[in-house]
Amino acid sequence: MFKSGARRGLAAVVMVLAAATVQLVAPSAAQAANPQCDGAGVIIRTYGSDSYSAWIPAYRSSNFNCWLLRGSHNSGVGHLQRALNHDFGDEPGYVMLNPDNDFGPKTEAALRFAQTFWRTHVDPNVKVDGGYGTQTRNLLCWPSMNSSGCIGYLD
Repeated sequence: MFKSGARRGLAAVVMVLAAATVQLVAPSAAQAANPQCDGAGVIIRTYGSDSYSAWIPAYRSSNFNCWLLRGSHNSGVGHLQRALNHDFGDEPGYVMLNPDNDFGPKTEAALRFAQTFWRTHVDPNVKVDGGYGTQTRNLLCWPSMNSSGCIGYLD
């Protein structure tokens, strides 16, 4: 049997390891405020007399304040992949994605590419983290379902 001091030491080690594990799998504060996207929803924008719509990642099909990270797998990831290809496919150094609904290392790298581009050309405060959240949602131009163009979330 352990002496009581050894038990306390072992308990402290177990608690530190448990806390470290929670830190590794817990979402950031910004992510905790919003749910993980579990699919996609449609946004509609009207310009003059014309309306345009696009699929974007969503939670329960109508909450667009959601996040995606490596390991996510749903239709929202596929729409994110299509938007990245649409927006950056002609940029030197961008590697086209196969829209497979799987947020793996290639999708993360494509997001980092986009975020670095935006940070350099649009806003120096853009966070380059390889994750999808409201900042990325607002900066992407989402491929329109009824035209060859795209629409912005904030339009």
